[in-house]
Amino acid sequence: MNTQKLEELRIKINSIIEEGEKLKIETQDYFSRKGIKDAVKEYIDAVRDVKIYFGELKEERKRKRAEKGLKEIKKKKEKPVSLLERIQLLFKSEDYNRESVRIFVPSSLVMYYRKKYRKNPEKYAELEKSIRGCRMPVTVPKYLAASLFYPLLLTPIFFVFGYLIGDLAYTFFMQKIKPHMTVYANLPFSFNLPHSSLVFLASFISALITTVVLFLFFRYLILAYPRMYASHRRGQIEVIFPHVVNMMLGMSKGGIPVTEMFQIIADEISVTGEVGKEFRVIVNKVKVFHENLISAMRYVANTTPSQKFADFLDDMISVVEGSGRLSEFLEFKSQHLMDEREKYQELFLNSLGILAEVYVSALVVAPLFLLIIFVVMGMMQGYSTDLMKLIIYIYMPVGGGMFIWLLMSMMSEYEVKWTGEKFRKSRLSARVCSGRPPDFSYPGKFTRMYRELVRRVKLVLSDLRIFIYKPEYVFYISFPAFLLTLPFIYKMKPETIFVVFLFVTITPYAILAEIRNRRIRKIEEHIPDFLKQLASLNESGLNIVMAIRILSSSNLGALSSEIVLIKRDLEWGMLLSDALKRFERRVSSMTVTKVTSILLKSMEAAGTIKDALFTAANDAQLYLELKNRVKSEMFVYVVVIYMTFSVFLFTIYILTSNFIHVFSKMHIPQVSYSYIQFRVPNVKEMTQLFYHTSLINGTISGLIAGLMGEGELKAGLKHALVLVAMTYMVFTFLLGY
Repeated sequence: MNTQKLEELRIKINSIIEEGEKLKIETQDYFSRKGIKDAVKEYIDAVRDVKIYFGELKEERKRKRAEKGLKEIKKKKEKPVSLLERIQLLFKSEDYNRESVRIFVPSSLVMYYRKKYRKNPEKYAELEKSIRGCRMPVTVPKYLAASLFYPLLLTPIFFVFGYLIGDLAYTFFMQKIKPHMTVYANLPFSFNLPHSSLVFLASFISALITTVVLFLFFRYLILAYPRMYASHRRGQIEVIFPHVVNMMLGMSKGGIPVTEMFQIIADEISVTGEVGKEFRVIVNKVKVFHENLISAMRYVANTTPSQKFADFLDDMISVVEGSGRLSEFLEFKSQHLMDEREKYQELFLNSLGILAEVYVSALVVAPLFLLIIFVVMGMMQGYSTDLMKLIIYIYMPVGGGMFIWLLMSMMSEYEVKWTGEKFRKSRLSARVCSGRPPDFSYPGKFTRMYRELVRRVKLVLSDLRIFIYKPEYVFYISFPAFLLTLPFIYKMKPETIFVVFLFVTITPYAILAEIRNRRIRKIEEHIPDFLKQLASLNESGLNIVMAIRILSSSNLGALSSEIVLIKRDLEWGMLLSDALKRFERRVSSMTVTKVTSILLKSMEAAGTIKDALFTAANDAQLYLELKNRVKSEMFVYVVVIYMTFSVFLFTIYILTSNFIHVFSKMHIPQVSYSYIQFRVPNVKEMTQLFYHTSLINGTISGLIAGLMGEGELKAGLKHALVLVAMTYMVFTFLLGY
């Protein structure tokens, strides 16, 4: 390719020289003025082309040399990446956050459904709307083909499963049910088939029925998934939408254009959630497919699963087309959405109150009432405790798990996760040696290993704050600690081992998580005041950096230490944007992340950002007020759960210590002519069942108390530990189990 281009340039220069020779011969002069002018111009252009070409060639060689050098440096100096780090990099990459569906479907099936779709698109309009509402990058014909192809792949498994069910059902019927049925004796006909043929026939019919039912069921699930997921996205959009509008209001007052505003919301998907995905569709249509902003907004308004968000986009289109004031429109929408959110909070609190009463009735009072009935019935001869065990080991755990899932689905507030970045201290040390002494010798292998172990222990102990930033890391210590205690407690009762497991593994995590949550709450309390003071200083003429330096000496509670860290980062030469991002990662709070995003983007747009700061302060204050209101009103139900469990535990204690123990010491004579025979209850078995009931109920009640009180499942671990400790003390010290 390079040789060909040089040859073209050489031919061009030779043609110029030939033209000059022709001019010289024709005019019998040296060169005419016009010929000289044209020849020189073409020659200069040719020389310029040659210079540009050689410059590009030189730059390309430099780039290739640099890439080759970087590859060699990486091969020599870079440490091999472990499997865990590769997985973490995969989950942090942009490709993971991008919406993608990778499924294999035969092209013949896709073509078949494409023809059907083109013939009658109205038939699949509902499915197409659901797929677009999910933002799934897949066409309707391909999804229809997948809904047929994958159930067909599972058909052999369905058939084998149905065959085994038929075999087991026929065997159970012949052994357990048929001997007790007399209707077969009066039938005018009988099956004169061998036993093996009957088994095969019953199993084959069962396999066919099971295959058809499971095939239709799985196909229905695949076709219904877009509709269910779109409904889930609608709830997520409407939860986070008011806060996104406040972010847009702050950015609009900071002078950020509409397109860039949409880009910021799409980039901050950890804060904006499903709303960010909707704005990402708008940004892609504008920047990738070169559509205008209005048509992109109309497309999202027509395909979004949330009607509230669609109405907002329609109103915003009118404002943008009419060149209206976007900040006034967003301010009106923000106030309107906050009023709606307050009404929603009232309904939400009433719903939680009803759920709390349902939980107390269905999972505390009802099992206790049934246990009392079963204890009385257990004193009758021939009665089994299987039904009691079914209630204890299946009904209570499954019911409690479903109730926890229901609460978590209702409290689907977004929580910004800790990014996992480790803040390690860099240590530099140096020694000055004047010379080696005569008796110098290198330390031995075990001495070096001991020094390395001591160094690593000191490194970990001096950096224990990482356990507060990431409480999950404590499981790397607590689980091995429990395994070390197993040789000493393996002979104890299973209930005691379970209690020890909870206290050794869960207690450190619960304590660290509570410390972190309290610290975050204290920081969030001072965020509105910090933003208002920052806005006042910015309004007086100071830039953000100088304002932060002044506020670092003010008293803002737990937030003061974080402001000091921001100031230190700035003094060490770090950019303000990087210092604020480090602050966001350290705190890992929804409020702080929203405020940081507004602050950074407003600073990029203009130097005076007081309006954006005041907007962010008001949004943070409203969010914290609603959060505190929910917490204060739900505290009553936490107390109700504690009181209910105390009554539950007290009733079991009275039932075990008085009723069962008294009846176990009584002598019950056997009367031959009585229809009901009484027996002495088994005290040990009943006490064990009651102990298991209390442990299960205490664990589930504690988790539900954390969900209702603070909206987090991990916040219920401390309540679960308290209730389990109460159970252990009652059964160990009072009942002597």
